[in-house]
This record gives sequence, structure tokens and C-alpha cells, in this order.
Amino acid sequence: MVEKTDPKEVIRILNGYFREMEEAIREHHGLVLQYIGDEIEAAFGAPIFREDHAALAVSAAREMARRLEAFNERLKRSGLRLAHGIGIHTGDVVAANIGSPDRLSYALVGDTVNLASRVQDLNKQFGTEILMTEATRAELGERFDLRKLPRASIKGMTRDIQLYAIHQP
Repeated sequence: MVEKTDPKEVIRILNGYFREMEEAIREHHGLVLQYIGDEIEAAFGAPIFREDHAALAVSAAREMARRLEAFNERLKRSGLRLAHGIGIHTGDVVAANIGSPDRLSYALVGDTVNLASRVQDLNKQFGTEILMTEATRAELGERFDLRKLPRASIKGMTRDIQLYAIHQP
């Protein structure tokens, strides 16, 4: 899209997309940590812990998918269509203000963050939109309609992980 579209239009589209996605995240008590290029890093259950953090993350992801569909309907007349992949993982993180004395950012660091990012990338391989790990599925119980996928090898990890795709209603 960037190659074929005027830079001002790219910024308008990205800002519109980010607005929709951030609203979906915030509606489900999530916190947008940062935008990294065309990606969003968000957390649920931080800085204040919530028992239902995994369900909130999945609900936000489903809402993000619905909003993307509506956003794409608005883009249709310009011949453009956006796609995204969402990766959800549950685990312990270090959450802190990180940076230099002149510029701090609230950030999450650790294997949990790295794995969530890698899971997001696997959406391309599986042809899915929303993937989660076994750790997240274990937190959810039977609340969502999930499809078990084959175990996946993750770059930088010695063991394969179990993934689940979320069915959209």
C-alpha cells in the first residue's frame, strides 16, 4: 500500500486504523503501550492487575477484527484493503518506566512480550487473524470458540508451542 499511495494518504489511513484499534483496546480495559511502525503493542492487566486480563485481550482482539472489517468497507472505494494479525500470550512481565533520564516510556519486557510478538507473526503462516498460546487458553476456560492448531516452532525458543485460532462470530 505504501508503495502505491501518496504519503499523506498513508498517514491518514494509518491514523484512522490506529484510532479504531486503540478504541477497541481501551473499551476492553487495555493499555496501548506503543506503535511500532504499523504495529500496536498493548497490555491487559498492567499497570493494574485484573483477573480477567486474558478474556479482555481476546474480547479486544475480536472487536479489533470487527472494526477492521468496517474500516475496510470505508477504504473499499479507494481500492485499498488492510489486514492485520493479532498475537495473544499470557505470562509474567517486567513492567516499568524504561529509558534515559530525559525520556522514559512505560514498557513491558521479558519472554512473554517476545513470544506474543512472534505469535502475531505466525498469523501469516496459518492464514489466521487472531492467534493465542496455550497459556492464554488456559486462563480462558471454555469462554471462546477456539480452533486448536498444530504445534509451532518459534524463533529463539527451544520448545514448540501450542496455538489456538479464535473463531469470529
